[in-house]
Amino acid sequence: MIQKIYDKCPVLYGVLYGQGLLVFFVLLEYFLVSTGISQCGVVTDSFIRIMFGIFALILMKKIYQDKFHMQFIAEFPKSTWLFAIPFFIYLGLQFLYLPIAESLTTAYISTFVLSCVQQLATGFFEETASKGLVMSGMLQKWKRTVRGRICMVFISGILFGTLHIINVLFNGDITSCLWQTLYSSAFGVFLAAIYLHSNSVLLCMIFHAIWDIFVRIPGNFCENIQKGIILDFIYSAQDIINLGVFPLVAILICLKYKPMSGAN
Repeated sequence: MIQKIYDKCPVLYGVLYGQGLLVFFVLLEYFLVSTGISQCGVVTDSFIRIMFGIFALILMKKIYQDKFHMQFIAEFPKSTWLFAIPFFIYLGLQFLYLPIAESLTTAYISTFVLSCVQQLATGFFEETASKGLVMSGMLQKWKRTVRGRICMVFISGILFGTLHIINVLFNGDITSCLWQTLYSSAFGVFLAAIYLHSNSVLLCMIFHAIWDIFVRIPGNFCENIQKGIILDFIYSAQDIINLGVFPLVAILICLKYKPMSGAN
């Protein structure tokens, strides 16, 4: 049934399945918190994300059928690592916070460990939905032209980013949510291109989880980060990579990509 509906318009239904699942997840968490049923702590949140991720995998299995397993075991081009260099540079920037902190602490180590578990669940669910489902139909219809590939990575990335505006429901500041949407969209565009190039949703899950874990290092281990030239450099470098380099790398991947026969 799912396959028959999907085949009528794979681009539209891929987006509806993936984006709809992501939106429903956010609304469910909002309902649990606002009604007082659950404060949606880390453990509860992680469990919900895993359950939604499993459901997304089931949908992916229906769509990809015999090719489903290739999303997890297929070898990807070695050049994927070259395109990922800005990603690893960004992760490295997080460690520059350590020497400019007034002091380092391990007081929040248990919170950090729980957060790591939560981010693994986040990478699992969000990449299954935003790449495995949202991009499934686009890969079928659009990947053979440069214009189609660019549209695909930017549409999927922006769709992923716009989800973060919903954080305003959880008492988030609207300005902060808008900035989060912008940065998340840029990162989403980059990951969408990595998915196009690697044809591996597993790699995107890993990248997403590692990203979310590393950016939490300063907040969990640094106390009273000192202002100055190093902090200004970190902020500027992060903005350049996220808002500039990531989209450019995504476009470069779209230009260089060569569809392989039999690839999704």
